[in-house]
Amino acid sequence: MTQKELSLLFPPDFYRDGSILLVSPDRFGKLEGNIIERSRFQMLVCTGTLELELNGKPYEMKGPSLLDAMDTVTFRISRIAPEVRAWCLFTTFEFASESLKNLRPGPLNHLLERLYLPVWNLAQEESDVLERQLLLLKETLGNPKHYYRQELLETYFRSFSLELGNIMFIHEENIDDALPYISKRDFITLNFMKLVSRHFMEEHAIEFYAESLCISAKHLTRVVKEMTGKTPHTVICNELIHQAMVMLEDDSIPVSQIAEELRFSDQAAFCKFFKKHKGIPPMAYRRRSNGK
Repeated sequence: MTQKELSLLFPPDFYRDGSILLVSPDRFGKLEGNIIERSRFQMLVCTGTLELELNGKPYEMKGPSLLDAMDTVTFRISRIAPEVRAWCLFTTFEFASESLKNLRPGPLNHLLERLYLPVWNLAQEESDVLERQLLLLKETLGNPKHYYRQELLETYFRSFSLELGNIMFIHEENIDDALPYISKRDFITLNFMKLVSRHFMEEHAIEFYAESLCISAKHLTRVVKEMTGKTPHTVICNELIHQAMVMLEDDSIPVSQIAEELRFSDQAAFCKFFKKHKGIPPMAYRRRSNGK
């Protein structure tokens, strides 16, 4: 089931079409047994124990803990203990992008953490901070007549994301503790993602990353596609587009400078690349994002 299909299981005050679905503790049991896919979500377990599967792998969550999953994850809750109190927040890419305005809360390698450490143990105060933000979202969703409902939803989602990003920064130093336990394919993907985060602005070719990892480009493509659902080329392009959008929001940076810093052959090549991925030219995106 996708986010849209899941919304049909809940009353209208739990979601806004095309934007957000927030499953609160009183209806959380409705998620049990459903196979959820192609949905970006965060699940906060405040108390109790859950048994679940992520891409076929079993996990156990004990509160307080958080699951932060990308839309490439297939997810199923297999058992909910009676004492569980948990939330699940689903958002579309469009809603998250508009709410965050291209801000990326948390460490740059948070993508890696979601891939390889999907379940995070939290301190009680961290869980309480996140739950307060979810309560604000729930209250706003439950008030469809509020004149600024959409704006408040975006504000509270942004606040939730920033609080989560702060927690991820606090936890970041512990990510290397898990490295000895990952498979060879995990290791390749993990190190590819790290290389991309460091070199995407100047190195666009898959061959650079394959050579750095001492494997063939074909093998790298196969492994990354299998582990993330995306090709290495797509991963690199996504980073370039994200950086381009951030730079375009600053009117003081000429498009020619952006093209140069992102190592495109010329401005025309950058404009063609940007339009292919975003559907509009860079200057049109700049005017739209800055409200001009």
